[in-house]
Amino acid sequence: MSLSIRFTPEEETLLEAASRQSTRSKSELVRQGVRELCQRLLQQPTDQSPYERGQDLFGAGHRAAAPTDPIKRQVWEALRVKHRRLG
Repeated sequence: MSLSIRFTPEEETLLEAASRQSTRSKSELVRQGVRELCQRLLQQPTDQSPYERGQDLFGAGHRAAAPTDPIKRQVWEALRVKHRRLG
């Protein structure tokens, strides 16, 4: 099936850059993008709240463990002290 799509200059530039970087044709990228978007839209139940839709992205309600890298640990400690809750 053939389909015509009009892109803005920004979208066309973005598509061309992605095509060059991925070494795939623009048509292949567009087909893949349409396929992934349609699958995601068809799989998403509409009766979920925004929180329920993104719950897997928010973590399980626990704090992240402290980093083991010494430099990252120093930054983590400094931010922890800076943003410590009062009260």
